[in-house]
Amino acid sequence: MRHLTFVLLNIFGIQQAVLAARNESSIQCGILADTNRDGIVDDLDRDHKHMWTSNYGAIFLPNIGDEHRRCAIRDGTGISFSNEELAACNDATGDRLITTRYAAKLRTDPVQGLSGDAVGKIYTDPPSSLSRVRVFWLHGNSPNVSSDWTLVQPELSFNSTALSKGLILAIDGRELTTGTNDWNGRVDIVFKVTDSGRTATDFVAMRQAPILVHHHLHKTETVVTLQTRQGVSKWQAPFVEKLRGVLGNLDSQPSLLVLNNSYDVWGQDFMEPAFASMPGPNGPVSLRVLLRSPQSTRRNGRKVFEQLRGPGVGGWQPGLGTGFGWEEINSGGNMETIPPYVSRSGVRYRNGRVLLGKHFDTYPAQSWIDFLESQGEQPPLFLEAGWLVAGHIDEMVQFLPYNNTLGFKMAVPDMRSAIATLKNLNSTGHGAVPALSYDGDMTPDTDAIFLDPSVRNKTVSSLLSDERFIWVNEYAQKYVDSNLSILLRELPIEDSDVIRVPTLWKDNTYPWPRSPDGIPTRLRRAYPGQRQLQTFHPSAVNGIVLGSDYVAPKPWGPLVDGKDVLEDAIRAAYASADMKTVFIDNYMSHHVRGGEVHCATNTLRDTNIAWWTMN
Repeated sequence: MRHLTFVLLNIFGIQQAVLAARNESSIQCGILADTNRDGIVDDLDRDHKHMWTSNYGAIFLPNIGDEHRRCAIRDGTGISFSNEELAACNDATGDRLITTRYAAKLRTDPVQGLSGDAVGKIYTDPPSSLSRVRVFWLHGNSPNVSSDWTLVQPELSFNSTALSKGLILAIDGRELTTGTNDWNGRVDIVFKVTDSGRTATDFVAMRQAPILVHHHLHKTETVVTLQTRQGVSKWQAPFVEKLRGVLGNLDSQPSLLVLNNSYDVWGQDFMEPAFASMPGPNGPVSLRVLLRSPQSTRRNGRKVFEQLRGPGVGGWQPGLGTGFGWEEINSGGNMETIPPYVSRSGVRYRNGRVLLGKHFDTYPAQSWIDFLESQGEQPPLFLEAGWLVAGHIDEMVQFLPYNNTLGFKMAVPDMRSAIATLKNLNSTGHGAVPALSYDGDMTPDTDAIFLDPSVRNKTVSSLLSDERFIWVNEYAQKYVDSNLSILLRELPIEDSDVIRVPTLWKDNTYPWPRSPDGIPTRLRRAYPGQRQLQTFHPSAVNGIVLGSDYVAPKPWGPLVDGKDVLEDAIRAAYASADMKTVFIDNYMSHHVRGGEVHCATNTLRDTNIAWWTMN
């Protein structure tokens, strides 16, 4: 409230100064930006220009791409740049407007009746915005030519000739709002003219576009996966080829981007794709922004800048002092996004809301939380993920496009239906069937820390008679139900729109198979009195949502008459959301390492989103 009062008083003070200047002089000046958000700067933008609101106010982009791939990744001696040096370079770090299409246009009205001594100034308010934005003046004839724009420095002034013609201006952002700096993305562009003791002032309120994380209602353009370095995984290359074949047979047919020379197999975890957009004359003008996970020692995070940053693509990473190590709580897999909705308490999230997983009393990196909150559009909601070995939220909740009032359904794992399936098999004479039908090679390789060949000896009846196994699944269901209750209290969604996907769990609390003497530093020991679980079969909820297509991990469930009964149940569950399910084997490539298909991949989705118009 104190900040709001300051903003209102500041606006009121500027408005009073503007009115006083107009009353005391015979000269008039005006400055316009795209206040009505139609992509054009014209006279229709005069109303509401002095205050930025959710309905009115001009928007500009952070110009953090690398149009000509000029940002080096090594110094002159061939030594790789540090994380901070990598992230520091972008198209807005200098004083040249490299990408004119990503700069929002402004103009001033021609000022009449000036003498030859008239002087005009353009400056930004508040002062904290000075180093965060760039304002340019079109001194040449072509707005699309970089060299025709000049940076408006504090010492630059405009003479009566330029003022009488009117100035063509442009603005872009040098950096993102993060919640840790003293700038919230708002800026007033002030135009002041003095002439022989007379003064006229006007301003226009603007806001830098927030960085928005994608949700599953956004169309997928590209699926991203990784090709590992030699010695990391012998199973990854076959998985990539299977994925290529699956995607090529889908109706949507997204492209596949394979990032080579990877240090691990987890395409989901080192980054979170996002975007920023502003109105343009032909629709949104957008920039893809890839958020590096707050894991400073995770080498794959450097791929955001070394392999992905380029024309129309920028990157961001947390600042110094955050994201130590490679804690799994800070992985991209521990972030999901609820599509747009109005909460049961009446709060409108027009661009959805981020979900983050906490681990009991431990939360994700504060830099991650501060960044998301500072965007002002998708404030995070926390669910409990500490009962999972990896502790990632993508293991327990998923949102599926659907033609209902809300626009989506929600999928969660469900042990009750899975146990019911086993009981049905047992009662119909199939109790001796192996509960896991995977019969392929189980030769371990690096990081197959959850590989347990003994699971092949478990039958349907032996699982049902195992009291510990039943208790573990009840433990899992307790947390699934608790998180679901949080979501149902928040979302205006009916229970009938919750898809319960058959899922069984096993206890993998440290010490794990093949790791009796140590624990990977990226993981943590179980909290006192708690367990760490992983799914018994590859988890169906951990797949890729591609419109109405769903790529799920092959569960390798019990076989009856040659048919996988768990696979059939999963396919039926997703069919209730009109999803067509395709299965892919990731048992040795990812399941025994602690993840599934969603963990193994990422998605680059449509960025041409008019977020300011969302209902």
